[in-house]
Amino acid sequence: MKVGLEYVDPYSFAFLRLLLAFVFSFVLLRSGQRPRVGMLRDWRIWALGGFNAGGFILQYAGIALTTASRTALLTQSNVVVTALVSWRLLGEPMGPASLIALPVAILGVFLLVTGGDLSALSGGQAMGDLLVLLAGWMWSFFLVLNKHMVSKRETSIPQMVVWVMLVTAIATAPFALLLGTMTRAALPWEGWAAVAYTAAFCTVLPYVLFARAQRFVSATLAAVVLLIEVVVAIISSALMLGEQLALGSGLGAALICVSIFLASRSSSSRQ
Repeated sequence: MKVGLEYVDPYSFAFLRLLLAFVFSFVLLRSGQRPRVGMLRDWRIWALGGFNAGGFILQYAGIALTTASRTALLTQSNVVVTALVSWRLLGEPMGPASLIALPVAILGVFLLVTGGDLSALSGGQAMGDLLVLLAGWMWSFFLVLNKHMVSKRETSIPQMVVWVMLVTAIATAPFALLLGTMTRAALPWEGWAAVAYTAAFCTVLPYVLFARAQRFVSATLAAVVLLIEVVVAIISSALMLGEQLALGSGLGAALICVSIFLASRSSSSRQ
């Protein structure tokens, strides 16, 4: 995404990525089964698409008003909100291991994105912080509702992925048209390559795997395990983009792995 944003504005990037994700997932679905357009009558498809689009748009709008470090920290703090919402709405129990895993996860994210240097969080503005915090909350409700839907055995995950991608693309389209530049300038091939890559390998494939996995794990565990994304992003940024990896970041990555282990232990003990 960071490479692609050198060629495409954020709003156009989000819309085109999700539109291509719909196209890719539709082609894959069509090769194996007949698309069921009737799934668009399910309010949960529209809610999932709305929460997903809201998370993207709020994050993109917020990061322009605050720092990248604060964005990462505030967005990933959604693990706590996810745990509370899933406990309240899905009745998922909060065992001792989960209660320990949540603060360990937040501490791990803090160290990972700041390297232990509090000055890395300076420069944020209240509105930007609020927007990215709300983005994280949007994805919390997305995780919980996604868990509710895939837990139903009659739910076809390939069908669900296709129509959620379509609704998400539709919801982001007005922002791309009003705030983006794709209608005023042609995208270079590098931009299209980044859009296509993120659509296939960072959207469709992960969502299919994630939805299948959520049939067997709690929403809280899913949110904690997803923190591994931050670890991979920090390490790959250091290896591929030459960004500095602080000692504190390494400790943060280790704490995130510990939190995943604790949350997994809590989940397996209830099965």
